[in-house]
Amino acid sequence: MEQKFSLHINSDLRLRIIEMICNSGEGHIPSSFSIVDIIEHLYGSVLNVKPDNATWSNRDYFILSKGHGAAALFVVLEKYGFISALDLENYGTKLGILGGHPDSTKVPGVEACTGSLGHGMPMAVGIALGLKIQKKENRVYCLVGDGECQEGTVWEAANIAANQQLNNLIAIVSFIPLELNI
Repeated sequence: MEQKFSLHINSDLRLRIIEMICNSGEGHIPSSFSIVDIIEHLYGSVLNVKPDNATWSNRDYFILSKGHGAAALFVVLEKYGFISALDLENYGTKLGILGGHPDSTKVPGVEACTGSLGHGMPMAVGIALGLKIQKKENRVYCLVGDGECQEGTVWEAANIAANQQLNNLIAIVSFIPLELNI
């Protein structure tokens, strides 16, 4: 039985992504569409977080290494109360805190500034190792794009994670399978 992917899942979030990016003239729709369901599931069902206290010490960490998909993260953060609808409306403007990539210095719920390929996974490994050393039970989730998996930093970080037995680190690789009719 052939299974088809439906864009009806989280279609409200996809519409918000299109509105944000079209209104600002900045952003990456395909990168955001490819990960919005994953991020929504993590925030809705998996992560131990508190929107009213984004730096809560017992939180789980989410690192969006695939920083070009930041619009997906932003609409999910708004859905779960980390940021406001006004923040989304001001996306990509001088008045706003949201831009083309995640910025941990401005956006509640963003753990790392990412966008340059291959930087999120090493940061996630560092956080997971630090938590392990402190004997904390927090988990670290890192969403990596398939393209950035060609970067050496991703593989070096994965080797360190394996060598340090970081069982508190969950790496998720996002990819879009292509159907070739040859």
